[in-house]
Amino acid sequence: MFENATKGLVMVLAEMGETVDADLGIMELKQKLMLSTAYLEDEEFVRDVSATTIEDRMKKEDSRKEEFKKKAEERRLERIQELELARIEVARWKAEKEARIREARHAQLKEARLRAERGGSKTRS
Repeated sequence: MFENATKGLVMVLAEMGETVDADLGIMELKQKLMLSTAYLEDEEFVRDVSATTIEDRMKKEDSRKEEFKKKAEERRLERIQELELARIEVARWKAEKEARIREARHAQLKEARLRAERGGSKTRS
């Protein structure tokens, strides 16, 4: 929570042209803001800048979260599609294998019939 507030204060101070030390805490940043020339001259303006800066940061954060959710959903749908394609491929492979087995059995039966017919015709002659 304080990290976001710190970022907000740093952004506001930067917007007002103030130099900001990266290691300042939230209280030091707030004090620097309240003692800034811009704040002392026009407090309402600084409040508006602060509100706008915070609102912009929140919009960006919301947008980033939405983009993350969108990408996560896209990845989920891609995985579902890949799984479905794999299932289709397995089913196709099984069907081809079963067809080859049927063809081999058919060929064996045909060959057995031919042999039986040849053997039967030899005994009749």
